[in-house]
Amino acid sequence: MDKILIVDNVCKEYPGRSAVSNISFEVKKGSIHGFLGPNGAGKSTTMKMISGLMPVTSGEITLFGEKISYTNILLKNKLGLLPENPPLYMDMTVESYLRFVARLHQVKNISQQVDQVIDQLSLGAVKKRLIGNLSKGFKQRVGLAQAIVYDAPFLMLDEPTNGLDPQSVVELRDVIKKLSAHKTILFSSHILSEVEQLCDHITIIHQGRIKASGDIAQIHHKFRKGLVLKIGIGKGEKLPELDQFGKHEIAEFHSLAQEEQFRIVFEAEKDCRAEIGKFLIEQGSRLMTLQVESPELEDIFLHMTENK
Repeated sequence: MDKILIVDNVCKEYPGRSAVSNISFEVKKGSIHGFLGPNGAGKSTTMKMISGLMPVTSGEITLFGEKISYTNILLKNKLGLLPENPPLYMDMTVESYLRFVARLHQVKNISQQVDQVIDQLSLGAVKKRLIGNLSKGFKQRVGLAQAIVYDAPFLMLDEPTNGLDPQSVVELRDVIKKLSAHKTILFSSHILSEVEQLCDHITIIHQGRIKASGDIAQIHHKFRKGLVLKIGIGKGEKLPELDQFGKHEIAEFHSLAQEEQFRIVFEAEKDCRAEIGKFLIEQGSRLMTLQVESPELEDIFLHMTENK
């Protein structure tokens, strides 16, 4: 099955307002799919509907080909959820809590599975400690541990690094990358640099509506207007006129240690790198850098979520 999750024309209505309106997107098997949006865009509402914690007003959500519902317990065993505020019992130890979750999901070899997850998330040093006494970073790890202790093939992570210190963010990011080797992950976040590093597909939601969804590279290409080149020439050199290659503007300039670097935006999309490279060398420039640039994910996100 290529499509693990299908959200089809889903609406969530409350008295007097609409939380999400006719949203549709898909999550492909084996991907880390970023779910982006500003605060109040409808991310958490959508995640709750996908996980079966909240009913849809209209539309349909299917996971592994089955319709999501409150009563489908077997389907919920295929879904591991880390909500923004993990469902932790503060008066339980890490180990006893994970055993409790494993029993709820009818894991066959509980001891083996719990030990494996504790090792996987480096929780061995705190497994006998009360969860309420742990740091924010360790609590997030325990929250992730409860989502994977029953070996669900599909994970939903809602703002998993929110409020963590930089070291904890890096460590948790590495764990998510390792999990993606054998699980499909829907990853909700508003931290764009994190999404860019982790995800291969994204969906952008704003004011309850989907603004873009698909492969990151394809969205980059669709958003790009014209050719954007990064050109670096020798330190202290002047960039020759490039008018013969079409209308353009110098968007950025940086004087680096070894080169003068320009970001140039051409109106036309034709890739003329070879011609420009040859021209610069013929003009006596020491060509240090010549590459096509895609727009930053931040540029795309701000463009699609700006209030007009």
